[in-house]
Amino acid sequence: MATEGEPPQGGHELDFGSGSKDPTPPAVAPAPMPPGGDAAPSAPATPSAPQQPSPAPEQAFPPPGQPSPTPPYGAQPGQPYPGQPGQPYGAQPGQPYPAQPGQPYGAQPGQPYGAQPGQPGQPYGAQPGQPYGAQPGQSYGAQPGQPYGAQPGQPYPGQAAGPQPPKKSSKGLLWGLIGGGAAVLIAAILVVALLVVPAITRSSVTAADTVKAYLTALSKGDAKTALGYLEGVPNTVLLTDAVLKESNTLAPISHIAVVKGGEGKTTATVIASYRIGDKTLSAVSYEVYRIKDAWKIANGVNPISLDALHGLHATFNGVRTENISNAYVFPGAYKIALDSKYFSIDGDATFTIGSPEDAAALYDVKTALNDAGVTEFRSLVRSAVEACVAMKTLSTPCGMDITAIDLSGASPVEGTVTRTLTADGSASLDNLKPESGGSSPTVVSSYDSISVDMTLQGSDGQTYTVTFGGYLNTPSVDFGAASPSVTWQ
Repeated sequence: MATEGEPPQGGHELDFGSGSKDPTPPAVAPAPMPPGGDAAPSAPATPSAPQQPSPAPEQAFPPPGQPSPTPPYGAQPGQPYPGQPGQPYGAQPGQPYPAQPGQPYGAQPGQPYGAQPGQPGQPYGAQPGQPYGAQPGQSYGAQPGQPYGAQPGQPYPGQAAGPQPPKKSSKGLLWGLIGGGAAVLIAAILVVALLVVPAITRSSVTAADTVKAYLTALSKGDAKTALGYLEGVPNTVLLTDAVLKESNTLAPISHIAVVKGGEGKTTATVIASYRIGDKTLSAVSYEVYRIKDAWKIANGVNPISLDALHGLHATFNGVRTENISNAYVFPGAYKIALDSKYFSIDGDATFTIGSPEDAAALYDVKTALNDAGVTEFRSLVRSAVEACVAMKTLSTPCGMDITAIDLSGASPVEGTVTRTLTADGSASLDNLKPESGGSSPTVVSSYDSISVDMTLQGSDGQTYTVTFGGYLNTPSVDFGAASPSVTWQ
């Protein structure tokens, strides 16, 4: 019950103005004729329900208690829901709402507006579980499969077209294709990597393969590739393409063969055989070590010494050796040449080196004066001897010193010495045998005896003949000097 000053229950204010408090309900509109022309049977009389005021004509028909801010579904812009122009909902032209006497508009007694008998609690025109006016499975006012009030293929009346399925732009499609292709490509690369990389790792070269590849690079004159198979070479001055090319010209490497075996996880010993020119090297042992994922040869080159060539303006397979003392060489053939008019190698000037034992031969390299050098040496020594023989002093630069001679109590008189080169001494000078030795190969000496006769005056006035002592020293010539000359040792 509403209290004073409150509107009655039901949500509508009643107008108690000048009109009658019990207005007469509008006349009942005739029921529409069913097909066939027979009138529909009238609804049975029911007890009249409490009357309620009619909603204002401008109100659309919403469900009880809900506002309708926009035109209801199926209404044309500016028209009531969904009636003819200027008419309320469900009214025929010139007729009011089709309400029965004493009932809400279109309602049976005790039922909500528009409900069928025996179906309490349903909204207007709805089947159980359906929205207003909808057939089973349909939205209100919609044909099967269509939205509210829309004709097939059309938007709501008076409204813009409804949401359409999103369309992918051509750019999005392009980027999608590119992204998909990139993903496929990356996946293919990963598959190839997973399949190929382990296969490569499993099939990596062996120590024996490395030795064979090394010797093959030498046979082709490829020093750079050959060095790639080596480990720990401190000096590469003679490990060049030029030196290797000269080696192959002198005696090419051929008939390469290696024997697999003795290979561990990190070390291996490989036995190889090959030919350098006409010389066959067999059972050459190579020590190989694994460093990361590759095998490296520890003793692939051979140490040599070129000290025997100092000062001789020598070349080693075309490389000048003035500033080279100790070096390394590949297996191969090497020739020493001397850029000197006085010297030659004493023996064979070509050396075949395939192992450290072969390289040791260079330590014993000897040089000797050639014919021009021998002639020059003998000439220089003769001149020096003759100059000394001509001196009258007790001592000379070439020896023959008689300052301490015993003259039976007398003392030698300075400036009274006479020296004479004998025939044997002259013959010895003509046949001097120069020998290289000492710390430098350019220094040549002779140890032949040169006979000289000597006399002198004593303090007692007598002339004495020197029988013992007063011998010449050893003559030496350094042909490495800018102006070779005789020195006496």
